[in-house]
Amino acid sequence: MPSIIGSTVVMNGELIVGEDLEIKGTFNGTITGQSQDTVTVRRIARLSGEVSASLVQVEDGTNLENTVLSGRIRLAE
Repeated sequence: MPSIIGSTVVMNGELIVGEDLEIKGTFNGTITGQSQDTVTVRRIARLSGEVSASLVQVEDGTNLENTVLSGRIRLAE
């Protein structure tokens, strides 16, 4: 089960995760996954910055303006 940044959460800064992460809220800054981590970005999320992980999953319709993704990227189910 992933850690979750909920839809009402607003975070700014740098986040380094050592487990899977699901983003539903607002994040401004840098998210870095370790090793085999998966970062899933839901349609309702608001991101600005950089997301780097082994796998970055993005839900169709997600607004990624001003966001850089790196790692293997695919559409989330």
